[in-house]
Amino acid sequence: MLGIIGGNGVAATNRLLELIEEKYTRNGAFRDAHHPEMIVWQATQAPSRSMYLEGKGESFISDYVNIGKKLKKMGCTELCMCCNTAHYAIDELSQKTDLPFINIIDEVARRSDEMGIKKALVMCTAGLRKYKLYERSFEKYASSTEVVYPNDEIQEWVTKGICNAKNIYRFANRETEVEHPANWFQKVCDYYINTSDIDCIIGGCTDISNVFQLNSSKVEYIDSLDVLADIIVSKYVML
Repeated sequence: MLGIIGGNGVAATNRLLELIEEKYTRNGAFRDAHHPEMIVWQATQAPSRSMYLEGKGESFISDYVNIGKKLKKMGCTELCMCCNTAHYAIDELSQKTDLPFINIIDEVARRSDEMGIKKALVMCTAGLRKYKLYERSFEKYASSTEVVYPNDEIQEWVTKGICNAKNIYRFANRETEVEHPANWFQKVCDYYINTSDIDCIIGGCTDISNVFQLNSSKVEYIDSLDVLADIIVSKYVML
């Protein structure tokens, strides 16, 4: 049984469950029994993953270890995290919980390799950007893809988008409210599409998925949350 460490963010975790349900139903599910049993732990009281990596807050790791152990006691045999940034500690978490984890960043790298991506921009938290967490996975699973991150100024746009995806701006009218999170992400995408030679943009923060999808004829777009949902559905075949 799969255990999901969520609450990172809350809306993104809810969106993950929606994606999983939708994918099973589109694959032919028409009864509740056609969907897998899962336990979701909304780890809202664990410290911020990005703030920790930025050196601005306490570590989230011990909280996640304790949650993972509790999920194991409840019958989970595999875990995943609805957060790219938390993958900073995925090896330590797997070791201390004695459970395997689905690695969202590894799976995004595999998807990129399948798509033949040459140069990908990662929109992500400042903490993930600081530690360049995507490099290790891409070196292993998509070595032909160059990974790049926003510069300091543009990263501020990404951070504003992520923060606003968690607050009331998410419900604003995108057409009239410049602070709508999708507008910040669109601004980032437009800038790099028009000024660089990238051929792909990765939504490397699960909060992005809840408010933004890029529609572009110029570059590909990989939504890390959607990739995670695909992997879960493929691993837990119910029909």
